[in-house]
Amino acid sequence: MKILTLVFLTIFSFAALAEDVEVTVEPKEVVINETFFVTFKVKTSGSEEPYISFTPYGASVLGKRSQGLSISTIVINGKFTTTKEQAVVYELMAERAGQVYLRNVKVEMAGKTMSVPEVRVTVHNEARRVPDAFIEAEASKTRVYLGEGLDVNYYLYFKTSISANDVKEFPKLNKFIKRFHHINSPVETVQYKGQVLKRILAYSARLYPEKVGSAVLDPLKISVQMIENDYSGFGYGNQRYKNKDLSSPRVEIEVLPLPAEGVPASFTGLVGEHEFNLSIPKAKYLVNEPIEIKLEVKGKGAVENFDAPVIYTDNNLEQFDTKSDVSEIGTQAAKKLFEYTLLARGPVSIPSRELALAYFEPANGKYIEKKITIPALEVSGVAVAPSGGNETKTDQPADKPASEDNSFLSSLFKKSSGPTELNQAGLVGPSATSQGRWFEKGLMVLNIILSAFLVIICIQWILSLRKNAGPVGEHQLIKRDIASLKKKGLSYPELYRVLAALDKSNKMAGGGVSIINIIDESSLKKESKDYFRNALSYTEGGVYTQTRNSGKNTVFEKKHFNELMKNL
Repeated sequence: MKILTLVFLTIFSFAALAEDVEVTVEPKEVVINETFFVTFKVKTSGSEEPYISFTPYGASVLGKRSQGLSISTIVINGKFTTTKEQAVVYELMAERAGQVYLRNVKVEMAGKTMSVPEVRVTVHNEARRVPDAFIEAEASKTRVYLGEGLDVNYYLYFKTSISANDVKEFPKLNKFIKRFHHINSPVETVQYKGQVLKRILAYSARLYPEKVGSAVLDPLKISVQMIENDYSGFGYGNQRYKNKDLSSPRVEIEVLPLPAEGVPASFTGLVGEHEFNLSIPKAKYLVNEPIEIKLEVKGKGAVENFDAPVIYTDNNLEQFDTKSDVSEIGTQAAKKLFEYTLLARGPVSIPSRELALAYFEPANGKYIEKKITIPALEVSGVAVAPSGGNETKTDQPADKPASEDNSFLSSLFKKSSGPTELNQAGLVGPSATSQGRWFEKGLMVLNIILSAFLVIICIQWILSLRKNAGPVGEHQLIKRDIASLKKKGLSYPELYRVLAALDKSNKMAGGGVSIINIIDESSLKKESKDYFRNALSYTEGGVYTQTRNSGKNTVFEKKHFNELMKNL
């Protein structure tokens, strides 16, 4: 029993050690009397060079070289494991066609001997014929992490001249985020499987896998027109054109999950090295002054999937929709620019803080966290109505309309030597304690006359407004506002006032209902609803910048305003 156990452990140890040696043969198709290369990749934790021995049958060894040492680190169950890989390359020449063997292969290192199965190489009498034209997809990596970028190039190879090529079907690449490259590839001469061919880059993209598992690079299908030359025995030749449909082989990509251990709370989902730059013009603002912030994210990851982080938050801060734009940097990197716009409706005081943003680095299998400093923000001042409005701020109570008359009479009778005061009748007059009663009666009569005069003026003004408003009243005023918008350009206050007429049930007065809700609930056509929502969005900034023509980006379209009038 002990002997059987010992034999079993010995066999098991050899099998385990054999998994640490990988043997590859290049090129894949070997031709007699041509050289080929056998590479031994030995994984070990030591630093000494392995000693490799074997017996060749049907081939002779021409040389040997070492390709050096490579180190890789992977995460297994939250633990980092470092593996060293040494590669030793042997150059051989096939002396016969058929099967060539490397037998008795052994690898000795650190006092241990690892047995490796024999290596078999198929040798051909002559090189297999390469097609006159074909397509191949070449991926920079075939084993990547979820979200890690890889490049794929579809090359069109050909022997003779090609007069035209037309793409019949592009690869779908459904399981990837795609960035297509603009290509302007010249024809280049390359060596392919021992033959000299020409090639052009037909299609290129930067890809980011979105799901763990297996992903496929779909075929690219091209129709080419090839030129073939026919020569007669008298030295004359003819050219003829031949159409041929080509399709590239499918290429599988293995997508690995990101390590589950040690994921920081600040992980952004980005894979690869990234930089984060925050730009804030100043730290102190006034109430109702726009606060504009820019955040730039730059790196090799899929920045398209990165969402804008929160910079400032406060009950008095209103944040508008954040704009974002993605632009490429070369063929492997890109940057995403976020533009924040905030508006303080009241005083704000936010202290400085640090914002942590992390990404995963596939080269070393680690999560890297970077911090950016967000400066303190101070907003001070008192909210006031925008200039150019129809309302006037006053310190008098709203339920005392006679205050305007008092101000008028006070300014009329006010003496430079002293203030005015109210008399017993409630009208304003100068202090006349030193005058006789006849003077007081005269002032009272004069006040009555002036008050009556003001009442007559107000009545005439109201009658003139009603006369100008016409029989339809509110509709006529709305038409005037629309005419003003058409003449002077769209502005937020007038556009808001026109669209508020849709609120026939006065829902906005109770709060909780916005003008956008009123537009969506109206009977307007979808096209008109979209137009008015966009017009409000474009012109809203004009209230804060106090620019009448802030709505010039939106064209006045008469058909939508006609549709509005029909629904009122």
